[in-house]
Amino acid sequence: MPRVKDRLGWLLLLCLLPLAACGAPSMEERLTQARLSLAQVNTLKDHPTPEQMKAAKGVALLSIVQAGVGIGGEGGGGVVLQRNGSTWGCPYAVDVGAGTIGLQIGGQGKDLLLIFNSQDALEDFVDGGMQLHALGEGTFGASTGNTNAQKRSTLVFLKGQGVFGGLELGALNVGPANDVNSATYGGNVDRAAILSGKTKPPEGLSRLTRMLDAMD
Repeated sequence: MPRVKDRLGWLLLLCLLPLAACGAPSMEERLTQARLSLAQVNTLKDHPTPEQMKAAKGVALLSIVQAGVGIGGEGGGGVVLQRNGSTWGCPYAVDVGAGTIGLQIGGQGKDLLLIFNSQDALEDFVDGGMQLHALGEGTFGASTGNTNAQKRSTLVFLKGQGVFGGLELGALNVGPANDVNSATYGGNVDRAAILSGKTKPPEGLSRLTRMLDAMD
């Protein structure tokens, strides 16, 4: 029986993870999904407050597919935006992926909003990602270091949909979606120029930034 369970877990992982990354969504598609993710997060009872949004130095909006029976995994992507004074920079595309081991069954889509309260927190996330441990939906901090300090540097709001239950232990790995960023801004544009808004804004950005501005 354990062998059958493990095989089912790997089957779900192999089938669902490609769906999250398949087709390398364009920047315009990512911005559309970011708006949908933000709308989902705002339905949370414990949604971001105006004070939290006003303090934000940047945000990340991620859409993730999760699946598993005994062994599971996650995959997806999204965008990171940096606040530059009273305006937002251009979106920097990132991809995410993870494997998880624990008591888990089912499949779920997750929408996440990460609020970075310092420039270092934003850059650390883009440089190396962070570990996130959670089930269900709500607000939580990064999984390493002092919880109170993490909540001051990064807030994570999660809205889960679908059926997924059990004890999950996993790490969410973040990396740049280089193909998407190159296609949007050109191959020679660096991350700092994108985040600071020194590039031509892609189609659909203004609709997302209006939603973010309305939250504070």
